[in-house]
Order: sequence, then C-alpha cells, then structure tokens
Amino acid sequence: MASTMIRGRRKYPQQIGGALAEILARIDGEGHFEVVRLMRIWPEAVGELIARRTEVSGLKFHTAVIKVSGAMWIQELNLMKPQILSRVNAAMRNDAVRDLRFVQGRMSRREGPRLRPVPRATRHAIELPELKDPELKRAFERLIEAWGRAPR
Repeated sequence: MASTMIRGRRKYPQQIGGALAEILARIDGEGHFEVVRLMRIWPEAVGELIARRTEVSGLKFHTAVIKVSGAMWIQELNLMKPQILSRVNAAMRNDAVRDLRFVQGRMSRREGPRLRPVPRATRHAIELPELKDPELKRAFERLIEAWGRAPR
C-alpha cells in the first residue's frame, strides 16, 4: 500500500498496483509498455490450452513474438493466427499488436510436470549361456548392463 500527502490533506491508502499503473501511464505516453499489457492479457485472450504451450517473448514493431513449446504447436497456431490476433486486439482495446510471430523456445515460467514416482519392477539377474569367445561374452555383459540402466 502507498499513501500520499497533498497540500496538507491526506489521501487514503491506495494499492500499489493502482499507483504503479498511474505512474506508468504518465511516463509511458508512447506505449512502450504495451508488451507488459500483452503478457497480462495473453492467457485470457488465447485460452488455457494455448497459454500453457506459449509465452509472450516480446513486442517488436507491432509484431508480438510468442515462444511456443513445439513445432506442431507453431503450425497449429499459424493456422489460428487471424482468430488469435482478433482476440488479442479486442482484449488490449488498441492495435498495438498487428501481427504474431511464433518461434520455438523453452518456456521460462512453466512448472515441470508433477509426476508421481512409479515403483520399478525388481531386477533379476540374467544367466548367460556359456560363451567360449571372451570378447563376445564381455559384449553381452555390457549390453545387459546398459539395458538395466536404461529408463523405462
């Protein structure tokens, strides 16, 4: 909370978000902080499914650069570009975003999937038949050892 004094009169406390919005509005007359607004409205404008696979990376010359989790999603989002663009512009109530550019990248805000541990089956020793060639026997032993270390 921030409170201010004006000419001896006391203003009531104001939430910091409101105070910052007023300050940003005063110092950002040319709209340089539109990327912040875009980041804020993006999940609501595109929906939960797309928002989980995407992240606003920047806004350059009225083109929003959107990081996407995979190439298949980029292809799908390019097909949906007109609908997404109209929803974004409606949510922003201006034309700060005139185009969307989807690029593949790693999501910085995304939490890793919460996986529950799965018990592994007990490993049993594998008896090899008697091999006369020592090199072949070592190769089989290395193969079985690598198979045992491999994730399943």
